[in-house]
Amino acid sequence: MKYDADVIVAGAGPAGTSAARVLAQQGADVLILEKAGFPRYKVCGGGLTRKIVEEIPFDLTPVTEREIFSVRFSCQFKEQFTRTSPDALIFCTMRENLDRYFLDQAVMAGARVRHNEHVVELSWETEGVTIKTRTGMFYARTLIGADGASSVVALQSGLQQKLMPGMAWEAEMDAESGALEQFGQTVFLDWGTFPGGYGWIFPKRNHFSVGVGGPATLSGFLKTYNERFIASSGIRFTGTRSMKSWPIPVKMKKGDFHRGVIVVAGDAAGLTDPLTGEGISYAIRSGTMAGRHVFSYLKGNSAALQTYSEEINYTLMPEIMEAQRVKAIFNAVPHTIHRAVRDHDRVWRAFGKILKGERTYLDVRRGFGRWKLLWGAACRLSGLIARVKTKGFKK
Repeated sequence: MKYDADVIVAGAGPAGTSAARVLAQQGADVLILEKAGFPRYKVCGGGLTRKIVEEIPFDLTPVTEREIFSVRFSCQFKEQFTRTSPDALIFCTMRENLDRYFLDQAVMAGARVRHNEHVVELSWETEGVTIKTRTGMFYARTLIGADGASSVVALQSGLQQKLMPGMAWEAEMDAESGALEQFGQTVFLDWGTFPGGYGWIFPKRNHFSVGVGGPATLSGFLKTYNERFIASSGIRFTGTRSMKSWPIPVKMKKGDFHRGVIVVAGDAAGLTDPLTGEGISYAIRSGTMAGRHVFSYLKGNSAALQTYSEEINYTLMPEIMEAQRVKAIFNAVPHTIHRAVRDHDRVWRAFGKILKGERTYLDVRRGFGRWKLLWGAACRLSGLIARVKTKGFKK
């Protein structure tokens, strides 16, 4: 078989370009196949945690539009309050700019890219993988599937398993004069309005990103929820630049993230925070891991792709699974959690550390000390209550 590259990466989002950059820096021949032309719009709040910003080995200042110090909370559009941190909680970007910037870093490292190459079919054997796009055929020793929430690679390789489907709507919106000056360092967050749902408003350089997300089973409510959320925000919006919906898959249990000579990363692997819908940090982390393990495989370590799955299951999946438990508790008693963040500095500080990436959801359980043995039982009961509330939810 004549190879077009050592590694083909399907998708030029943060997961794919992180993997490509790591591989190219070590001398691998990498070809990125991206289904769209750049720049392209991506539904995403575009928030980066402080921790992931510090882990990225290049400066993100050129694509950072706002630094967030405050969160304005509401529960069912009521009981609004604002909490503020002395240092930045989140760094806001626009995904089309962030993705272009990450792709530039991969190309500068030596990766090649072909745009408008939508993967439609693949097959693989021990010696390599064949990828069919809408325009041609490509051959490589390995394939990294980083082609997003609707991943063809994950579906056709049998790795699209144990996923909880979610859905998001987002609009880029202009506002009246003075709104960005007033709220340029504040994120709006509404939660508890419907089971598993949340709304966000992120300030960007010249506009706001306004979005809502929740379980796919309640996706029919999202448009109405979005309208009510906008009305409750107090911001006078003057126009909508764009609006789009997008699936959010979440991996529910540990499992395989490789099959044969194929690995998946980022949204394609379902590596998304089930509580907030945040996936950029998981995309960057899993993409970096994928690049490292695939390079080890290329150098002759036949077990390297298996160890990639093992590392994901050991490092990322425990965080995601614990976030699902925290989400169940929140869905069972949203008003209680809302008021705890409002009234108790310790709870707010813990929430802020999770936003910044300094703590994980696993630390929530540890924070219960000797009572943490009851955590599992509380989560299971909360999960049952949340499922009943979801089933009985009236739009």
